[in-house]
Amino acid sequence: MAQKTSYDIIQDEIHAIKETHHCLCDEKDERVFSVLAVKSNLYKNPSLSFDDTVIKEILVDSIKDGGVDALLTDPNSETNNLMICQSKFYTHITFDEVRDAIVKMILFYKSMERGEYEIVNENIQRRYLSLQAEIGEESKICFVFYTSAPKNRIREDRIRKLLQDYDLDSKTFDIQLYFNDDIVDEINESKSRRPTVETGRLTIDVANNALYYGDDAVIINVSAFSIKELYANHSTNLLSRNLRYYIKKRDIDSSIIETINKCPETFWFKNNGITIICDDFSIDGKHVKLKNFSIVNGGQTTTLIHKSKEINKDNDLFLPCKIIKTIGVTEDEKNLFSLEIAKATNSQKAIKSIDLKANAPEQVRFATAMRNAGLFYQTKRGEEIPKDFKEDYKNTDLVEVGKLCLAGIFQLPAASRNKPSTLYLDKYYNPVFNTHEQDQICSIVKELLYIDSYFRKTFISKFDKDYENDPNSSEIIPFAHNARTICISFVMLASRYYYKNITDIDLKVLFEYTNKEKSYDDYFYEFFKNLDGYNSIFPKRLFENKDMYDNILHKLFEIIIFAGSKYYSIKKEADSTLT
Repeated sequence: MAQKTSYDIIQDEIHAIKETHHCLCDEKDERVFSVLAVKSNLYKNPSLSFDDTVIKEILVDSIKDGGVDALLTDPNSETNNLMICQSKFYTHITFDEVRDAIVKMILFYKSMERGEYEIVNENIQRRYLSLQAEIGEESKICFVFYTSAPKNRIREDRIRKLLQDYDLDSKTFDIQLYFNDDIVDEINESKSRRPTVETGRLTIDVANNALYYGDDAVIINVSAFSIKELYANHSTNLLSRNLRYYIKKRDIDSSIIETINKCPETFWFKNNGITIICDDFSIDGKHVKLKNFSIVNGGQTTTLIHKSKEINKDNDLFLPCKIIKTIGVTEDEKNLFSLEIAKATNSQKAIKSIDLKANAPEQVRFATAMRNAGLFYQTKRGEEIPKDFKEDYKNTDLVEVGKLCLAGIFQLPAASRNKPSTLYLDKYYNPVFNTHEQDQICSIVKELLYIDSYFRKTFISKFDKDYENDPNSSEIIPFAHNARTICISFVMLASRYYYKNITDIDLKVLFEYTNKEKSYDDYFYEFFKNLDGYNSIFPKRLFENKDMYDNILHKLFEIIIFAGSKYYSIKKEADSTLT
């Protein structure tokens, strides 16, 4: 039987996804290909929901779509990167076709930023406005192109030069290209996420050639082919305790690939090697047996070794490998040790703040407190959401909790949207996660999650319909789409006033202070972090009656939006540049 091509595999997956998702069963293959590409590329994490509702939200391919097939924010990004996607379900593609697709997406973005919404249909207008509301100063704008055709001789560097041609800063904007082999790799990886690797075996260069550090660690020269074999068996599970999975980085990737291809004899000197932590290891001749292990440094190297066609059983190379036994008695101690090793040994690429917190002991404890509150809290990428927690507001992670707490507890709606990394400052992180009052925080977060979900999933679409014919719809609807974190902040401010956590005197001082146009400083911080006696946003009995709860939220959101819109209009009269 002839081996299937990448195109054949993609076509099989298109048919499979049609059977899985009812909303796609009657769609043409080229439209379903867009969904498949986005799902495999951006929704690998099994904890991320990818149902018919999500598909209908992200898929915008239609008449007057501005050359865009899918619009979404990267669900794996803590900075809400905007993904503007186009796909071509082709068997062959030319350089000009790829270039034209990217140009269309760039021109679409520029038109939207100028407010030229009339060039696209109403669905895309509203979708873009909703996503634009989540873009902050730390966000990237990514133009993503997927095709089922092979890359052939298309030069990616010439395509990426389009950023320069259109005066787009490469620090803020990015072009991502995925050809058929890339997409098959994404599909395979998305199928292979599991939590751990129980046992494995590596090969070393010379029998018993190892430098021991007591009984708990050893340095060896490991065979690249044996790493390749491990990856073939376990895929990204090998990186289960790493700070992150493989992330494409052109300069680092090309350097590693070039060394493998052109001068493999120098690979040992140029590469930092890999670090493995495990419960136990043993060396017998040229073989190292590992138990309950993970690569915590060298994920980039490991993945590229797996992808290399140059490395095989007859054409091998060796690289340094450090193996360390996990130290600790309790789970907290083991998690902390693993985290410290991962932090200390990762140096090739900037580590995100969320990565550094991934296995921290307080995060593990917070997950337990959240479960007691009836919520699933993901501390590590790749965790499967239990079926009882599939509803949008019943599962969450550090990034989402952090953003909601910045907006709700600390009354920083702009930072929540524009600069979520603020959370990782100790002054904000510790009162939420590293506190003895985790049960109190979890109770508050439970409602914040529901309030946020109601705004995104229900309120905003109803608001659009209710006011689409209003004389001021061109102003009030865009304002509403940008008001999510503002609504969360003011709802919680009103709640804290209702429960007397904030008093009339407090408000008087606050407003007088604010009117002096002073920035948020330690005075506000100390004021808002005090949650004494405050355990719920609404009376607990209301949370059991979602219809009544939703009705109150809807009225509150409308009051906040109309008041805010009026204030914005007054300010804009004095400053026409205000956005």
